[in-house]
Amino acid sequence: MLSESTARSDKYSRREFLFGAGGFATGAVIGAALGGGGLHLLPGVKAAEVKAPPWPWPYKKLDPKVVAQRAYKGYYKGACCYGTFEAIIGELADETGYPFTLIPTDTMRYGEGGVVGWASLCGSLNGASAAINYVSSEKVYPKLINELMGWYATEALPIFVPENPKAQIKVTSISGSPLCHVSVTNWSKAAGYGAFSPERGERCARLTADVAAHAVELLNAEADGKFVAKYIPPVTISECMSCHGKKAQNNTRGEMDCVQCHGDPHKK
Repeated sequence: MLSESTARSDKYSRREFLFGAGGFATGAVIGAALGGGGLHLLPGVKAAEVKAPPWPWPYKKLDPKVVAQRAYKGYYKGACCYGTFEAIIGELADETGYPFTLIPTDTMRYGEGGVVGWASLCGSLNGASAAINYVSSEKVYPKLINELMGWYATEALPIFVPENPKAQIKVTSISGSPLCHVSVTNWSKAAGYGAFSPERGERCARLTADVAAHAVELLNAEADGKFVAKYIPPVTISECMSCHGKKAQNNTRGEMDCVQCHGDPHKK
């Protein structure tokens, strides 16, 4: 059995080895200490002493199909925002361990239904964008998130078909908007199911899977140096902003299609 002084010395040497003169552990050492399944600290090292690396964090290419299935299941655990975020960050934690094991993915539960049911930004976009931001630099994340938002607004969704669906649905719809309110309303009208029906819930679960998978596809393309933006904004946006944007009246801003909600105010 070690003496108290020897134990203290051993504890100090472990901490010094982990955090050293540079104030931060090497990836190999800290990765072995933490593992991929969660935060596993070496004896004598407190959780508060584990420092996160500088942003952005390193990204490892993921399988979109695996992420999609995980996001679908995540939706039924913590809803849309949690579903996309947990699927991407959770998969990175399982695949690479530290530093992604430091992130409590439950913090994204707030985004359900467009932020606690307010039906603003779709939670699936919210969570996926946060995940993209973790692993992308300031020059990269705007273009990837912009592409994800544009894809969401113009793609007929949902596409994903789960292994064990909670409900049977067949109808897809194009939201034309990143807003939960618009997205749900358009699908409900097209499918004939109420906004609080199990079928609508299933629709959003599958959409959550689609968004998580596409976010990973974008990240993978960027990692390979093959990302190419495909989204083309509707011409109505530039038309509206030519009068209301910062170079004219300067009384609004945004990237959403204005006329979808406001109509064309110039038509009589």
